[in-house]
Amino acid sequence: MLYHISRPFRLLHRQLVDKNYPPGSHIIERYNVIRKLGSGSYGTTYLCDDTVLNQTCTVKQLRRSRQKRKKYFAMFEREFELLQALQHPAIPEATSFFHTEHGYFFVMDYLAGENIEQHIFDTKKKYTEKDALTLTMDIALIVEYLHAQRIYHGDIRIPNVMLIKGHASLIDFGLAAKFTGSETREEQLRREQDLFDLGDILLYLLYTTFEQTNKKALPWTEELTLSADCKFVLERLLGIRDPFATVAEAVKAMETAKEKAAD
Repeated sequence: MLYHISRPFRLLHRQLVDKNYPPGSHIIERYNVIRKLGSGSYGTTYLCDDTVLNQTCTVKQLRRSRQKRKKYFAMFEREFELLQALQHPAIPEATSFFHTEHGYFFVMDYLAGENIEQHIFDTKKKYTEKDALTLTMDIALIVEYLHAQRIYHGDIRIPNVMLIKGHASLIDFGLAAKFTGSETREEQLRREQDLFDLGDILLYLLYTTFEQTNKKALPWTEELTLSADCKFVLERLLGIRDPFATVAEAVKAMETAKEKAAD
C-alpha cells in the first residue's frame, strides 16, 4: 500500500520540480531556448541559440528532481566527459559544463536531422533489404569506433539514431560506459547488448516493407521474406545463432549480405 501512495507522490514531485524552460527564455543569459528537444530518465535537452557564438547548440540539463542523487549526477557527468573526449562526425561533441542555481548543464553540438522513426513516419520510407543493411552498417561503423575505445553505448534505439543527409548519427550517451583494465563479464554483456540493438534496428527497418495479411501475429522468421545472407546476419545479431564476437565481424557479414541483396 505504501508503494501505491509514494509513487504518485514522486511523480507529482517531479512534475512540480522539473519545470521546463519555455521557448524564448534564457539559460545563464547566453543560451536562448528555441524549443525542448526531449526528456530522458535524468536529463532534459533543449535546442538553443548561443548568443555569444551566434550558432545553434543543444543544452542538456540534469533534471532538478535528480540533482540530489549521486547516481544520476555521476551518469550526467560521465556522459559529458565521454562526449567531450570522442571525436567523430556522427557523434555530437560536448563543449562546456556549467552550474547555476537551477542545476547542472552541459552544452553540445546540435545535429540537425530527424530520428529514423520520425523520418519513416514523415516520408513513408520503405527500406528494401539492401537499404536496411546499408543504414544498419552506417550505424554499426559508429558503434565499431566506440567499441575500439572500449566504450559501449547501451541504448542504441530508433529514437537515438538521427538521419542527417542520409547518414546516421548516434545521440544520447546517458547509459554509455567506458572500460579499462582486464575485460570483465559486464563488458562482454555490454558489447553483446550493442550488437543485439543493431539487430533490433535492422529488423525494424526490414519491417517497413511488410504488409500484414494474416490477422494472427507471427514471428518475423515467418512474416518476412529475406535472403539467406540477410537472415543469417539478423539471427546472429539477435543471438538466435552463434552471435558475432565483434562489431567489425558483423559489419563484414552485412557487407556480404548487402552485395548479394536486390535493390
